Amino acid sequence: MSAGGGAVLLFLGLVGTFVAYRIHNASIFGVLPHVLVFLMLCFIFMAVSYRRMKSEEALAHVKELMQVQRELDKTARRYRSLMEGAGTAIFVFNADTGMLVEVNRRGTELFGYDKEEMIPLRGKDLVLEEDQEKFISLVHRVARRGRGRSDGITFRRKGGECFLGQVDARLIDLGDEKVVHAVVRDITFKHRAEREVRQRNRELSTLVGIITRANQETELETVLDVTLRETIEAFGANGGGIHLGNQDGKLRPTASINVPEQLRFLLARRDEAGPLERIADSGTSLSLANLETECRFGSSPAVQGWKGFVGVPLSARNRVTGVMYLLCRKERRFGDDEVALLLSIAGQVGIVIDNARLFDELKWKSDELMGSLRLLERSSHELSFSQHRLRTNLMLVERANQELERIDRMKSNFLGMISHEFRTPLTSIISGTEFLLSSPSFQIGSDARRVLDMINQGGERLSEIVSDILKVAKLEANSTPVTRSTLHISQVFEEVLEALEPLRAERDLTISFADLERLPHCNGDRECFKDIFTELLENSIKFTPDGGTIMVDARIVDRDRLSPRGDILNRFNSRFLAQSGGGCYLEVEVRDSGIGVSHDEQVKIFDKFYEVGDIRHHSSGKNKFQGKGTGLGLAIVKGMVEAHGGMVWVESPGESSDGRLGSAFFVLLPLEESACQPQLPLSGAGMSRSHDDLPDEGGG
Repeated sequence: MSAGGGAVLLFLGLVGTFVAYRIHNASIFGVLPHVLVFLMLCFIFMAVSYRRMKSEEALAHVKELMQVQRELDKTARRYRSLMEGAGTAIFVFNADTGMLVEVNRRGTELFGYDKEEMIPLRGKDLVLEEDQEKFISLVHRVARRGRGRSDGITFRRKGGECFLGQVDARLIDLGDEKVVHAVVRDITFKHRAEREVRQRNRELSTLVGIITRANQETELETVLDVTLRETIEAFGANGGGIHLGNQDGKLRPTASINVPEQLRFLLARRDEAGPLERIADSGTSLSLANLETECRFGSSPAVQGWKGFVGVPLSARNRVTGVMYLLCRKERRFGDDEVALLLSIAGQVGIVIDNARLFDELKWKSDELMGSLRLLERSSHELSFSQHRLRTNLMLVERANQELERIDRMKSNFLGMISHEFRTPLTSIISGTEFLLSSPSFQIGSDARRVLDMINQGGERLSEIVSDILKVAKLEANSTPVTRSTLHISQVFEEVLEALEPLRAERDLTISFADLERLPHCNGDRECFKDIFTELLENSIKFTPDGGTIMVDARIVDRDRLSPRGDILNRFNSRFLAQSGGGCYLEVEVRDSGIGVSHDEQVKIFDKFYEVGDIRHHSSGKNKFQGKGTGLGLAIVKGMVEAHGGMVWVESPGESSDGRLGSAFFVLLPLEESACQPQLPLSGAGMSRSHDDLPDEGGG
């Protein structure tokens, strides 16, 4: 019962007692004890009621507090569940001190720390030094605005690894303190993927731009120039070029920007040092960080100043048609993404080149066909007349060829006949003069003897000319017998030198020989070999000034050693290398210090009668300095050497005003192939030394 109910009950009890005593007419003092007792009982009852009421209120309050505590515990568990079960790292920092207050499981896994290890840390302790300013700026932004976000802060894990993080932070006021609730996400892979997407978009945009600009042009040269310029700009290079292959397989520069001509030549060299040939042969890309050090160009000034290099093949229909390359002034190794983009561009350019060539070929054929049709329409009425004229001309050409063949046979027969007819009177003249000069029974004066000497020398000279003419005629008719035998070149030179000793001594010349004994035997006609080297040495004696030097050297060569000199050999015999096979040859070199041979005359001097054309230099003497003869000697040498399956050529820097450049005649002769042949010195110490190392053995 409440206090108000007890008071009403007390009042009613007092009123009832008073009424009862008034009915019985009792005195007031008789009623007073009862009233006091009643009041005491009422007071006790009220006190008990009040205490019971307070107990009930306290119990209700306790129940309410317990309910609130349960709600708080439930909320805390819910908060912890949300924290620990969140898929992102969540951190709670004290806004004033910056100390870490709470971190969830994902946060500890992200940074690699235990929760106990992370509690003492502050936010900036987890940030890389380079991004400290960015982190501090985020903190200030959160303090000013209540929230902040950053997509590019680099964090450091416990093991030292770094990752790019995205931070979303909010300031929360808890009344007694302020905390910062931060969510951190690892966006390293996302950032990388976005960067790759942007790179691919940029590459695609560049490729589309290049293709669009290229398709706007019709001329192939303009298309290549536009494509090259756009590619250089897209890759930030300093220069570049495009080389296309021609019919013989050589790369020729078709488009070039900021690349010197000498450097273009070096890049397209057809050897291991030429990067463009390596790309074209392999069909793969090539990237060099430093062109000067990674390519064996030596100290060429054309390469200096160029570092980074990348080249890719241009191909269409599985066939490499050229090479495109870029150059940089600074060291730069192009990455795989850049090379892949360049390959994509090169693939499109290769298709454009192939289509342009097909279009040009189709256009050319179409124009040719239309021209032929128009010509046919205009000339149809003259066709029969043209055919008759053609038949007539063919008959005339055939008759002319027959006449030329007949005249050539008559010339050969005439030369042979004249040579044979000259021999009889020449023999009489020479033998007669020799008899008169040697017979003691004939007393002749000095003048007569001098005249007889002149007649004898002239007869011998004419006899030599007749012999040369006969040799040429036989070589042309392929009637010169070649009696092959095993011989050594040193023995041949001993006989030749012995025969030429008077001429050498008369001119005071020095003939130096290399160590010919080390060479193997060869297979050939001894007399032909003597004629070959006699002609070459006589030629060197004739064109070497008095007191000069003639050097003779020999070495063993094969196809691999001859191939680098193919350009020189093809000038004198275009079929020799193709027909040489895999055999070995003896290369004999006769080098003089004479007047030299100009480049234009080097092939012509092996033709018949070539020297006769300049009559001012004609001389009947065979050893006169600069005196020219009949022009048959080198023609005979060429015929005899080729009859043995070899070849002969000359190398000379040309003529000069002082005439002191010299010439070097080279003869290739096949070696003997037999079981007794010694091992050929193709390498190492067995090879011939260079011309500067030849020993000077004095005159022969």
